[in-house]
Amino acid sequence: MQSSSCIKAIGSFIRNPKKVITEDDLANSMSTYETDFTFIEEDIVKYRTQRIKHECFSVLHPWAYDLDQVDFKYIVNNDLTGKICSYLHSTQAQAFWLAWFKCQSAVAADDFFTALREVCQINRVPEFYLGALPGFVCHAQKSDFVFTLEAHGSMISDAIQQIVEASQTAGFCALRD
Repeated sequence: MQSSSCIKAIGSFIRNPKKVITEDDLANSMSTYETDFTFIEEDIVKYRTQRIKHECFSVLHPWAYDLDQVDFKYIVNNDLTGKICSYLHSTQAQAFWLAWFKCQSAVAADDFFTALREVCQINRVPEFYLGALPGFVCHAQKSDFVFTLEAHGSMISDAIQQIVEASQTAGFCALRD
């Protein structure tokens, strides 16, 4: 119950972006979450800056209040189709990203590798993935293990094109056919 009232108090600052964030108003929240004013204030500012609806905040578990640990792809439904299509120039690369990472403009390297492996398995060319993996890992290390559409759109498109070409030997490509 204490945590729920804290969520409501913090939510009031998110609902009203003009409301001045004061330490006195957040004293109960700081005590409940065993944190300091700066931590909570930064999170409120983060929500306000991103214009995230206050309803999204209320779905967080009150006892797990750490916004850096929340996966917003499950809370916010973004339609990034236009952005995805602008950075990925082939239809196959667009189909790949929209099928696996529809509401994301960035993805962790391990999730990206899993999706590539699955595409190769679906296309009956698992050996291509194993052969290309060292190159993918090299790209991941250079990008701090995060792939973004903006920075890696060409690399993503090239990787998918290579899978499509490798799939010709199997006579089937799920991204094309």
